[in-house]
Amino acid sequence: MSYTSRLTKAIIDLDALVKNYQYISNLSSNSDTIAVIKADAYGHDASKVAQALSSKVNLLAVAFIDEALALRADGIETKVLVLEGPFKESDLELALENNFALMLHSDYQIDWLKSMSPEFSGDIWLKVDTGMNRLGFQVEQVDNVMSQLSAKQIKNLVLCSHFATADQIDCERPVKQLKKLKVLVKKYGCKFSMANSAGILNWPESHGHYNRLGLALYGASPIGESRKSRPLIPAMTLQANIIAIHTVKVGESVGYGNIWQAQRDTRLATVAIGYADGYPRNAKSGTPVYINGSLAPLVGRVSMDMITVDITDLKHTTIGDTVELWGKNLNIDIVAQNSDTINYELLTRVSKRVPRLFVS
Repeated sequence: MSYTSRLTKAIIDLDALVKNYQYISNLSSNSDTIAVIKADAYGHDASKVAQALSSKVNLLAVAFIDEALALRADGIETKVLVLEGPFKESDLELALENNFALMLHSDYQIDWLKSMSPEFSGDIWLKVDTGMNRLGFQVEQVDNVMSQLSAKQIKNLVLCSHFATADQIDCERPVKQLKKLKVLVKKYGCKFSMANSAGILNWPESHGHYNRLGLALYGASPIGESRKSRPLIPAMTLQANIIAIHTVKVGESVGYGNIWQAQRDTRLATVAIGYADGYPRNAKSGTPVYINGSLAPLVGRVSMDMITVDITDLKHTTIGDTVELWGKNLNIDIVAQNSDTINYELLTRVSKRVPRLFVS
């Protein structure tokens, strides 16, 4: 029996996801736009997102093969790209059996590939390190790697790299990274993929045969507030409700650590959400929440299951009222900035104990 008493929930707008995908895809109409749904679709539920996009998307991307297998178990038949490639030699067999494309980034993965008999016939992506210095073959290693692949494997191969600073429109580094990859693309006549969400928005010259749409798919901007990011619609609205209201006197504190003291007689609302739900513990006093059309500031330290909010200046606020932590009325970037983190982390940290409610 499934029973839910607490009203805390993450509302996932599947129609918003589709509209975000269509908007970004239209910015690069000559590219195949991949939907990146790793980390449970950035906290939005990978299977539900894949189903919603099934008629629009030719290729999904996840981080590792476990995530890809979970999609197949849920009946998702769309081709899947495994961005970190095989962690075990047996992953290559699983990739063939399940129609997974594999990103290869290290010599040991090439050795596994070569040891297969008959040869691996699935799609291969080759990760090139053009300056991220995280994964991938150095540019000068690519000739040697290519020499170890068969003509058939090279025929459908995709050369791929990853921007380190695509969100910085005035930075020279993306231009240099793209140039390095395009030299290899021209040399080998391969398809290529460079653009992530920020690359799609900021660097149209990086639009390749494939673009990798991650954060922007979910309606959060990878480049801050700009004309290009404004059409994006937040797909997740995180909500909780007020479970208690009381007043504290001047000088009294609230919550652990005595980090906030009332400067006036203050009406406080206790809200049923905390860091165990994914709301950031390091959110500072003053971080806004949205209640009944108005903003109210967080006060005191975030607890495991609760936060407290100053509602002194709000009228007609009562127990049971809905509080939006981020979503369509409150930009997640504001919460991230007040918590010394980024929108990616907030979305992916919403815990499993927060029910997802899917609407379209």
